Amino acid sequence: MRKYEATALLPDLSIVHKAHVAPALALFEDATTAFARGTLLPTVRGPVAIEDLLPGDYLQTSEGTQPVLWIGSTTYVPGIDDDVSTLARLARITADAFGPSRPMSDVLVGPAARMVLRRDRLRALIGQDRVLVPVLEFADGERIVQITPAGAVQMYHLMVPRHGTLRVGGIEMESYHPGKAIAKPLPDALRGLFLGMFPNIGVMQDFGDLSMTRTTRAAIDALIAS
Repeated sequence: MRKYEATALLPDLSIVHKAHVAPALALFEDATTAFARGTLLPTVRGPVAIEDLLPGDYLQTSEGTQPVLWIGSTTYVPGIDDDVSTLARLARITADAFGPSRPMSDVLVGPAARMVLRRDRLRALIGQDRVLVPVLEFADGERIVQITPAGAVQMYHLMVPRHGTLRVGGIEMESYHPGKAIAKPLPDALRGLFLGMFPNIGVMQDFGDLSMTRTTRAAIDALIAS
């Protein structure tokens, strides 16, 4: 089990904060383990650390200016060996990894962080040249370094009305969406526990549609090589 915290913007524009205890499963961890404390996100008033954001603050996203609807968080704790949990390691994107000032300084992300991968050939293969892939799959020991911090790290993720991306250190990174979990059959108790983390959501379909395909680095490499 793991402790999760969630802060949401309700339809009447009030803000509610709740703490939850739920299983250390990908369904829950994917909602809270994208960005480490201190990560700067692009708002209409300039870069703001994710821990200082509140629901209702406006972000600059690929879908235009959008308000933050929900922020979830949990804590990475070192030394916990659990085959079920996804939160076993983090990734450090080093300064200038993707070009000058991309990012300007190191960015620490978790297993739920996905970035945009562009390949021209993909358009002919799947009808689009941009897909979302987990950052951790690109750890190479130089530009992106897999790490296991010695101390606890507070991790976050956030949701906006329309799923898309935002520039984190000049890198297009995904906003939260449960993805295939929307259509996946879940035990009633587990579904209720999950939706309890989202006071702004009534049923799974309220999360809306994914704006971009999610895949893996291995799948893209195999598709391009075929």
